[in-house]
Amino acid sequence: MRFLKKTEPIHILFCISSIVAILIATFFERKLLMYVLPIVIISIGMLYIKYLDKIDYWYLISLTVIIVCDILIYLDFLRYFSIICALISIYFLLCTVVLRKFIALKELHINTLFTVPILVSVCLIAYVIYSILELILHMVSDAIPYVLISIFSLLIYMAVSYFIYITDRYKGGLKLFIVGCLCMFIVSLLSINELLYYNTVFTVLITITHILGFYIFLSFLVETKPEDRIGKHKKYL
Repeated sequence: MRFLKKTEPIHILFCISSIVAILIATFFERKLLMYVLPIVIISIGMLYIKYLDKIDYWYLISLTVIIVCDILIYLDFLRYFSIICALISIYFLLCTVVLRKFIALKELHINTLFTVPILVSVCLIAYVIYSILELILHMVSDAIPYVLISIFSLLIYMAVSYFIYITDRYKGGLKLFIVGCLCMFIVSLLSINELLYYNTVFTVLITITHILGFYIFLSFLVETKPEDRIGKHKKYL
């Protein structure tokens, strides 16, 4: 990500706040993350504004939503579980809206959807979702509608990201696929860590992947333009 190699105040703020967040997750009370993670996300928003001439305000709104979500997660995850699920749903839907300009439905072909790797991936995702739900639903039975909505929004976001990647229209398409995988990992591990079995290692992994997801997604938005299309080479992985 070339623009983050510069040593300007915003870049320094992002790097320092990210390092502090990881150190807090490793050595201190995780509740302190609700003070540091918003700084990381705000620096992401500042970098976005600095390096994009045409601002998509839906992206900035999505960052605001996730700031509130992160604060509630580390304030009291179980108490605010329904609100957290709702905010996660809104975040993924807003990210999907941000990606709308990179979607070309005319390039959607049946043979790109029903391939062995995709079917295997769908089965694995379904199994992970089922396994997590089986573990946590008894603890959040009152919030089942919110859980289902958040899962649905995550799947929509992952499907759109994968579609952009598999149509091979942009050089940075792989970044979206990676971010989708990171989001799935974060949501799954966060539920386990906060509801079933807390482990500092999990908190560190969640924090690192959380920041990395923002980093890679921002990289795609800044370095990839809707008009920067490459040849139509189909991928099946």
